[in-house]
Amino acid sequence: MDIELDAELAELEIAGVDVECLIRDMDDIETAVLELALYPQFTDYFRQAFDLINAATSFWLEDGAYALCAERVTGTLFRLRDVIDDHASATEAGSLPNVIRHLPGFNHQATDSQLVAAFALVLGTQAVEVLANWLFELELATYDIDADLIEQLRNESPRHYLALIEKERYRRSGLEIQAREQFAVFMGEANQTLLMANFYQQVEHMDVSKNGFNTSSLMHRILDEAFSAKATRRGQEAGKGNLDPSSKIQTEAMDRRSKIKAAAETIIDGRKIEKRSLSDAELTNLLFDQTVHGTKKTIREHLTALGLRPLK
Repeated sequence: MDIELDAELAELEIAGVDVECLIRDMDDIETAVLELALYPQFTDYFRQAFDLINAATSFWLEDGAYALCAERVTGTLFRLRDVIDDHASATEAGSLPNVIRHLPGFNHQATDSQLVAAFALVLGTQAVEVLANWLFELELATYDIDADLIEQLRNESPRHYLALIEKERYRRSGLEIQAREQFAVFMGEANQTLLMANFYQQVEHMDVSKNGFNTSSLMHRILDEAFSAKATRRGQEAGKGNLDPSSKIQTEAMDRRSKIKAAAETIIDGRKIEKRSLSDAELTNLLFDQTVHGTKKTIREHLTALGLRPLK
């Protein structure tokens, strides 16, 4: 099925703002982020992200204004970000611009540097999304206590309002870890992608031919090979790393299992003292509610591997 270029993003909400266009709505997003109660503690994080986003969007400036197609191209890449990432990670993908151009029905004359920069913009936006929405959810959670009272505190006693949010933050510490990790991953990939966009732009500006030797063509081939080599390494390292007991994935899995074991034993011991029964589902739900052990499916798998059975 052919792809229709469209600025619409499907569903994207950042810090309470409904985002319809990555370029047009970015000022509103930044304003909403600045108003988050815990923003001062994450100023540097957001500044880095918005600086990257501004740099990425600058690739689409033409005579002081954004190209007419910029909104449609960036919107399309955002909607198809998972498909693009999957293809770009494959060994045979070649390069990010080629991956995008080979999407069914994608027919646009944007430069390679613009396409790569647009994807950097997508990644940077995702970084802002995960961090801002975690902070926003903390504030929403406090309103569950008493919306009118919390609103009054926010306006009349910011210090007490902030204290409530910090309490909720502590209670959901597992979610903070996830948000920080996801932010770091997105920003790392966004910075690498923006660097590649700058390389492509340099290539586009140095197209010098002499006696049939095309510098631009050579540089494009080098960049394409760099993307392919990077994808190959990612695939090979992931395959080998997952089997290595000392790999990051295996280490994290074992660490999670030990934490689940300790938490489960605490719950089971408590029920023994109380002489109360405990079902499989209840134990899983209690561990899941702690928000640090992963999904219910993951918890059940670890409990089964550990041989921890609840009290019937």
